Amino acid sequence: MSLTLEQKSLLDQHLGDPEAISAIFLGLCWNDSKIASAANIDLRATETLTEASQRHALGWNPAWLTEAGYSAYDSAGTSLDEGASAPGSAIWTPKVRTFRFDDKVKDTARGHSRRRRSSAELAVLALWSQVVTSREIEVTRPEELERNTRGALFRDLLIYFLQRSLPNGWQVRHEVPLTHIRGLHMRRDVSDRKSDILIIDDGNRLVAALSSKWSWRSDRGTEAAQMVPLTRYRPDVPYAMATAEFPRAASLSHESVEDRIYHLCPSWAGAWMAVNELPAGASPHEHWPDLESLRREGKSRARVLALNGLDILIGDLRSSGDIL
Repeated sequence: MSLTLEQKSLLDQHLGDPEAISAIFLGLCWNDSKIASAANIDLRATETLTEASQRHALGWNPAWLTEAGYSAYDSAGTSLDEGASAPGSAIWTPKVRTFRFDDKVKDTARGHSRRRRSSAELAVLALWSQVVTSREIEVTRPEELERNTRGALFRDLLIYFLQRSLPNGWQVRHEVPLTHIRGLHMRRDVSDRKSDILIIDDGNRLVAALSSKWSWRSDRGTEAAQMVPLTRYRPDVPYAMATAEFPRAASLSHESVEDRIYHLCPSWAGAWMAVNELPAGASPHEHWPDLESLRREGKSRARVLALNGLDILIGDLRSSGDIL
């Protein structure tokens, strides 16, 4: 698939802003969760959002959404800046649409599993919404994308982002046959497989091979088939991966076979992990009373796990052009 002019323009407007780029990628590749209704907290008359969330022992803090630009109303349509004027479910404006990250917890899950999944989804939604609102990013989230379509779109967004961010004269090439790579071109044991993404500098040197993986749960056989001949015949070329994996993000740095891993939104993945791991009965209000504290937690987690973003990928590729 190819990007639209609107999608390219959106990326061009925010090339120097890592969080904005993360928000655009995630927004365009949106995967609606079927349990977003967890945000519709049941309220008693005169009860505040905070009081209701604590009574229900929720794993998320409604202040995250309100700080991100969402407004909450009671069943009578009265703003929930104070206590509810009538009992019933909270109503949010704009409509709450969370992203489904965790394929392990079913939509029909109950108890702590549902609490964990819904709370972590709402945490990332708040962080994403804050960036979109503060930067006035006009990104239209799709109603539905097939998994293969999402992966292809992520790859195409990544290729365009790389090409626009790297120096003039550099090339970002996709699906180059392995037999077209110097060092592999006359080898009898190199198959007809193609590379995912190749980065070539202005001196026509192969700088890096990059695998684009929206999620890390798909079959790794393709990567292995590419890496074996590359590491055997071109050990000088680093092999990296860019991914948007959330549930297995903590495992990437020590389980992935690539030389380096880069994440679409490392701090949001860190925040997702933190909220997802909150024990039953623990209060998110005490751990993260506001969105900024949640954001700091996410950054800290990402730093500990050595999850680097796409901005670091650009920096690493640029600096490789200076290596003799």
